[in-house]
Amino acid sequence: MSRPTRIVAALAAVALIYPAASWYSGTRIQQVLDERYADIQSHPALKVSERVYERGFFSSTEKLKVDIAMTVTAEDGSLQMGEPLRMSVLNRIQHGPLPRLGTLAAATLDSELDVEGEAGAKLRETLGDKPALQAQTVVRFDGSGHSRMTTPALELELAADTERALRVAFSAFQADIDFGPGMRQYTMKLGIDRFSMEDPSLRIVMSELALDADQRRLFDDEAWLYVGKQRATIASLHAEGKDDGEMAGIDLQLERLSYEVDASAEGDYVDVIAMLGTEVLRVGGSDYGPAHYDFSIKHLHGRTLMELYRSLIEVSSDPAQLALQAEDPAAMFAPLAEPALTLLAHDPEFSIDRISFTSPHGTASLSAHVNLKGIEPDELNNPMMLLAKINAAAEASLPQGLVVALIGAQAQSPQEAAVVAAQLQQQLDMLEAQGFIVRKGGQLGSRAALSKGQLTINGQPLDLFGLGGR
Repeated sequence: MSRPTRIVAALAAVALIYPAASWYSGTRIQQVLDERYADIQSHPALKVSERVYERGFFSSTEKLKVDIAMTVTAEDGSLQMGEPLRMSVLNRIQHGPLPRLGTLAAATLDSELDVEGEAGAKLRETLGDKPALQAQTVVRFDGSGHSRMTTPALELELAADTERALRVAFSAFQADIDFGPGMRQYTMKLGIDRFSMEDPSLRIVMSELALDADQRRLFDDEAWLYVGKQRATIASLHAEGKDDGEMAGIDLQLERLSYEVDASAEGDYVDVIAMLGTEVLRVGGSDYGPAHYDFSIKHLHGRTLMELYRSLIEVSSDPAQLALQAEDPAAMFAPLAEPALTLLAHDPEFSIDRISFTSPHGTASLSAHVNLKGIEPDELNNPMMLLAKINAAAEASLPQGLVVALIGAQAQSPQEAAVVAAQLQQQLDMLEAQGFIVRKGGQLGSRAALSKGQLTINGQPLDLFGLGGR
């Protein structure tokens, strides 16, 4: 066989095989999408209300509508179910194995997302013919892939000329997502240069918002519980009350703000450590930065945590439950009681690892820890048995000058301020003499601990019921 003949034969073989390979690729990408939508349907507040899939040999088109349950605030302040927020998605799918002859993959998707209803009409006033979100996605044969999402700049005004008027604006932004098979793990990077939100009484402006995430599913059969790390940073945030609004006088400035969450898992249990910090915390003309708020929740039973989450979503999405809550706000807790009690039975630990800020008078700090060991559901209604099971500790330190300044700021005159300062000094002397506080280096400190039903303050036992015997 001559070389030209071999080339022609090879091309003919490819021509015969490629349609079959493309058909298989089309089957594979449809399976991947079926799995994604099954995950969506498993969420109590989400529903795939319509799906039309037009299958071809080399390409397909999919039209999808997803409804998100929404609550609205009635005139009496109660929550009611509103019309669902409906999003429509158009996917233009190019089948592999060489979609667009540019990559080896099961498929590529060009996606456009739009919002329907009143919210969608408002968006179109700003965006015109542009979709609210666009995405270009490459899906490999194992279901993993990469997606790049982009949005145009947006300015949206809701409920104009009412007390609930709200104007939201943000610059165009981009998000890159790498995902594993079945979305069992993913990484994400997102950045927004500027975001603002304004109502009749307050304006908030943020700049340089960035979000990074590296997550994996704790359970393969549970689509909505991920563990891993997330980090968000904001270069600056300014909240300012309007002169003619109910929040007049508010002037809050934060700079170099960060929020980190690390959720780790051991077996079926989850530990969550969160850290919120800002280098600058300026209130009015005073700077209280750097400031930190770090907390952790440990030994949470993952399956029960998801049961509690689903119960909360279902309660918030059930018109009958919302109507009941309007008459009795405590009614919403009844469906949550069983999973909440079960969660407590798994010995969770709650900690405020650090609350701190810096003032002109010194640094203020607080830490606390609560550990619940072997709590039984019937013990929650028995204070004596509950006290015997709780192990807790707290420690606080405040600059005395800050306490004096805050209390003195309420005085109407210098003479009144002097009287208030003298009274405060007497109270501090009495608390120190009784052992409730310790004064050292201009700081007011106190440590409390509760273990096996015994409360101590600064190491000294305190009668919980007499509060006088020491």
